[in-house]
Amino acid sequence: MASRTRRTPRSLRSEYEEFIEQRIEEYKDGLPRASILGIGDEAVQELARTEQYQLTEVLLQEQVDSIIRRRLRLPSYRRWRERHLALRAAQAQPSHWGLAPLDPVVTLANLIEDQDLIAVVGAADGACALFLAARGATMLVGDPDLAGIEGLENRAIAEQLGSRVECLVVQLEAWTPDRAIDGCVIETPALAGLSAGDRAELIRRLKAVTVAGGHHVVMPAVSAGGKTPAVSSDALRSLYADWTVSRAQPAGTSARRTHNVGFIATHPGPSQSDTSQAVSN
Repeated sequence: MASRTRRTPRSLRSEYEEFIEQRIEEYKDGLPRASILGIGDEAVQELARTEQYQLTEVLLQEQVDSIIRRRLRLPSYRRWRERHLALRAAQAQPSHWGLAPLDPVVTLANLIEDQDLIAVVGAADGACALFLAARGATMLVGDPDLAGIEGLENRAIAEQLGSRVECLVVQLEAWTPDRAIDGCVIETPALAGLSAGDRAELIRRLKAVTVAGGHHVVMPAVSAGGKTPAVSSDALRSLYADWTVSRAQPAGTSARRTHNVGFIATHPGPSQSDTSQAVSN
């Protein structure tokens, strides 16, 4: 497996263009066909009043987008930038998402680089995925629950992070990300419906597509109504025996009370046997 590579950070200008494009496409998606054709006619009339000698599809599309932009009163780059920087500063804080300062996903956020690809097993409430997206990561979320995926997609759009989060409805017992990942977050409730063997196999596959030096976070188990969680983070600890593991230490707990608090595991790099097998494959 290849090691992590440094990427060029996204520019604010490109993020602004993505924001404008997303708002325009959302507006189009909400219009009936007759209304779209009406905007097209308006665009043709506006272009006819200019000195355009050749009406092309590209020019017409740009004019349609320009009309929609005026209707929506979308902000200029300067106005958007001021609001965007304030929003991102707030989103970069764990408290914005209801996360604790010492949650293992917060440790991961301090280790990733811009545009690192992070897989998330389980949509949950979206806090982990959106927090990492706000810190610059590209997120790939897999969950078998359609409602959970749709909820996360809607929240990502509302937080202006939709372009950074890809959501998939998948069966976890068979899911493998289709490309190398720089890290992974495992929401333990998402594994409750899997057998111990399926959980072990899923984590094995996720580890196999993680680049050397990448990190996996297993989030703390969540108790429901005082009941013991179906899958604890400690139950997954043995599956990372070949990785370097650091266990979370929540504020206000003693060293003797560290059960089911989650952990972060780091890929140590390929062993000699792994390298030989990869070359053979």
